[in-house]
Amino acid sequence: MQQQTSFQVARSIRTAAELSANRPHGDRLRYIGGCRCDACRKANSTYERDRQAARKAGDWNGIVSAESARKHLKKLSRQGVGRRSVQAATDIADTILSAIRSGKKKQIRARTERLILAVTADLKGDATKVPAGPTWALIEQLLAAGFTKAYIAQQLGRKSPALQINKVSVTLRNEAAVKRLHARLIASDEVLVDSTKARSLVRQLRAEWIAASRIADELGLTDAIEDGEVRLPSRITRAQENAIVALHERLMS
Repeated sequence: MQQQTSFQVARSIRTAAELSANRPHGDRLRYIGGCRCDACRKANSTYERDRQAARKAGDWNGIVSAESARKHLKKLSRQGVGRRSVQAATDIADTILSAIRSGKKKQIRARTERLILAVTADLKGDATKVPAGPTWALIEQLLAAGFTKAYIAQQLGRKSPALQINKVSVTLRNEAAVKRLHARLIASDEVLVDSTKARSLVRQLRAEWIAASRIADELGLTDAIEDGEVRLPSRITRAQENAIVALHERLMS
């Protein structure tokens, strides 16, 4: 039975000569089948010339290893770009992408490889989930800089003062919003800074017999007077620090 099955399979494989028998002259398959007439030789020459031109133009579509495409698909997956997104961007069948990613498909067409390698993480949608760790690291920096959770929520456009951001994963949209807010607030005059420098400048002004009340009035810090001296907290806003620096330069010049 095994011999009969093998014989049937062998009989089902047709030779190039058989396949090309009904093809007209001038068809490359007829050349592969053994015909060497002028028309068939010209068809083969045209094919080879076009193939070489495509290779030089970067549009060669020969067989290549699927390894680079497989690694790129896995990299995209780690960046939040799933197989379906790649399929939508490349129009490559999902079954082929799955076989490439799993390693089942060892070789692919060069054009397929180029399409896959051209896909970048920019393909991620706003609703794509990403790890929340980096986002919360930025939030913690804002909290350490003196911004409250309620203020952060307000600046993010939340209706509720509660900062409702998941600790495990966040959407790409929320990640981007927190990044933008962090960059803006950390660079703003609202951020809290260490007051050591400012307190030193105030002491220098007092050493020049400039009244504490005048310093406080100039800075708009009348509630900072305590026991006849200007008492600054351990942290002040960058705007307050800048105001103290400017006052020191003006009064000491």
